[in-house]
Amino acid sequence: MKRSLLSATLLALAISPLLHVAPVDAQGRYAQGERPSRDRQAAAPDENPFPNATRAEPERETSERNMRKIQAAYTALEEGDYEKVRSNLEPLDGSPRLSPYEQALVDQGLAQVAYEEDDVDGAIARWTKAIDGNALPNRDHFQLIYQIAQLQLSEERYDQALAMVDRWLAETRTTRADAMALKGNALFRMERYDEALVVLDQAIAASGDTVDPTLVELKMAALYEKEDYAAAAVALEDLMRRQPNEIKHQINLAQMYIELEQNDRALAILQRARTGGNLKSKENWRQLYQLFAYADKPLDAAAAINEGIAAGALEADRETLKALGDHYYMGEQVDSAIEAYGRAAALSTDDGNADQMRAHLLVERERYAEAKQALDAAFAKGKLTDEGTAWLLLGESEQELGNTEAARAAFQKAVGFERSRANAQAWLSNLNQ
Repeated sequence: MKRSLLSATLLALAISPLLHVAPVDAQGRYAQGERPSRDRQAAAPDENPFPNATRAEPERETSERNMRKIQAAYTALEEGDYEKVRSNLEPLDGSPRLSPYEQALVDQGLAQVAYEEDDVDGAIARWTKAIDGNALPNRDHFQLIYQIAQLQLSEERYDQALAMVDRWLAETRTTRADAMALKGNALFRMERYDEALVVLDQAIAASGDTVDPTLVELKMAALYEKEDYAAAAVALEDLMRRQPNEIKHQINLAQMYIELEQNDRALAILQRARTGGNLKSKENWRQLYQLFAYADKPLDAAAAINEGIAAGALEADRETLKALGDHYYMGEQVDSAIEAYGRAAALSTDDGNADQMRAHLLVERERYAEAKQALDAAFAKGKLTDEGTAWLLLGESEQELGNTEAARAAFQKAVGFERSRANAQAWLSNLNQ
């Protein structure tokens, strides 16, 4: 139950791709208006950020005629005119008059159109073809490999993303932090947590003093999935130092302390967040009152619900009001629980469970006439999760109100449910004496 609280919260932040797929720009000098040439050209030194790459810079051969059309296509790409891109590039595609470099530019342009039009498979196929042509300068060649890995990760093709980023790392012979983060993300999504942690630690180390907090979040989530709560708490404490005002870290660290049965530390964090006015969203307030409940502080949970409603962060809907009733009941504040269940019941037109909970407490308070009314409403609305107990409560209420035959009928209904059968038979036995 405790793990379910954070599974959505923690993993939602950690498993989304760390990097978005960037659009391919109009390639190099040609996109910037420099006139193309027929001459073979080697890439300028400043165009290659991968000096240790295993791949040599290829020479690039271009023709003015082909590059004029490619230039027009890339200009149209920048303007979002995809039909014009196709009309310029598709007639060139596959032509024997294209150099390998020009064909790679055609593939890259058509890939970007496919991507913009949500044809992910087409985009990956075209970008892969551009890579396999082995004619792009290292800057662009490795950018495409990396971009494909990002896209595969975002499409949940984790094994493919892992293979592609491993290729990028091997061929560039670099350990850039963002690439290690992408690899760690893929391993995390594949539930290979030990391997993910090794890579994420490398990414964090490579980041120096400018660590992306998302890396630490992902590390924490991997530790959490391994149920290594102590190490996850250390990672969260690191996040707190880096982002002291980030409420999600405070909430998650409090939860981690509760997992470690360090409730005092958890509650201290929650109280700081609350008194500091850092709880803003509905989800934060829900986490707060749930954490109080897990720490066996039901009345604090109830107070948090009331405060969240007063602040406008929590809606006074039937779910929230039912939770309020639950916490009052667990805190032995029966009258307050009755009132909260009554408010929840008033909002439940097609579900009688809040009415039944209210009736149960009214029976405890020996307010049998009110209990009977609440149970009548519960049966009318339906969808009861424990209908047998509802019939028992109605039978007891009717009996206490002196309606013996109505009580008998209710207990006979309760006999039809396994959970309430034994108690119903005992009541009937007493009535028959």
